[in-house]
Amino acid sequence: MLKIRLKLSRLLMPVLLGIAGLALSACDVPMTGGPSAQVDPTKPVVVALMVPYDSGKPLNDQLAENLVNAARMAQSDLQGVAIDLRVYNTGADPARASAEATRAIAEGAQIIIGPLFSGATSAVGAVAAPEGINVLSFSNNEAIAGDNVYIMGVNFRNIATRLFSYSLGTGVSNIGVVYPAGAEGEAGRAAAEYAARQTGATLAAAASYPLSMEGLSEAAPEIAGIMADNRVQGILFTDTPTRGLPFIAAALGSEGITRRNTQFMGLARWDTSTELLNQPSMQGGLFAVPDPALTAQFDERYLARHGVEPHNLAAIAYDAVAAVGALIKTAQAEGTTDTFSRERLTNPNGFIGVNGIFRFTPDGMNERGLAVLKVDKGDAVVVDPAPRSFGGSFGY
Repeated sequence: MLKIRLKLSRLLMPVLLGIAGLALSACDVPMTGGPSAQVDPTKPVVVALMVPYDSGKPLNDQLAENLVNAARMAQSDLQGVAIDLRVYNTGADPARASAEATRAIAEGAQIIIGPLFSGATSAVGAVAAPEGINVLSFSNNEAIAGDNVYIMGVNFRNIATRLFSYSLGTGVSNIGVVYPAGAEGEAGRAAAEYAARQTGATLAAAASYPLSMEGLSEAAPEIAGIMADNRVQGILFTDTPTRGLPFIAAALGSEGITRRNTQFMGLARWDTSTELLNQPSMQGGLFAVPDPALTAQFDERYLARHGVEPHNLAAIAYDAVAAVGALIKTAQAEGTTDTFSRERLTNPNGFIGVNGIFRFTPDGMNERGLAVLKVDKGDAVVVDPAPRSFGGSFGY
């Protein structure tokens, strides 16, 4: 098993589009949206990078800087491809994002990377669609994907599908989902339902709880009863380490639903909390993340270049620019100008970047090759490595 805390000295060289003649699986989704603008791949391609600078929140500004730095790193790694990368500050305001998208298109943008927030992304997509320009958003919100908007962020249904697929291989097929009341919890439940359909797992039970200590404590006995009555072998928690997750897991343990008789799984990154990794009720629990080995190499490169460790979203900006570069290069080779067409963006062979393999689906979502990690006495260890291609048993 591989510990997630890796220190690798070999630097990651950019690898772009892989062509292996694979078929897109489990994605019978009609294509929508109009034709893409024609782009001459032999000339410098204008790429608009939209980041949340000037939102009034220092953390957003810091993240924006990380996204720009990572995108510039990818740009410098490209070979045989000329990208004119231009940065536009959107803050967190959809109206401003719309205005910046209008300006970017007027200045020649041929594809848009970003923005980060859902509202801003929808606004940018609406401006770009009539011009035949596609948007690669940093968001992971399924609700905004589609037409000319493709989301780059690791999404709930991707994680749930990976975990369910792995669990089936270990004999855990009867799964329940436990989630906090509210829109985000409902999105997690929907991801569990999607994953069950994709993998053949049985979603045997679903239960929610109020996101308060009193409400959570009162709900725990009923939730435990639902899980026991439906004989679940595993539970997918949708909550995060900094909210209700550690409390609901411990509360269910007090009601007899423990790691000894139930496989715990999570949609969130559990390795963001040292406390959670050390919590007795979470030992043996599973979660999924982008390829830790490749991510560690990117983190090392970023640290060497910029003197600080990157935000965990920075790699998504690198991957977006790498994908754009791959699309330009293949269009050059084929002598075509449909460089960013829907057909090319949704090539089932996908791309590989510093977060591992990923591909876009016709509904604007993405699928990523994720590693499955297990909580083990304060560490997160890899129990099933991230796939390096979309062939074989990938879980989709």
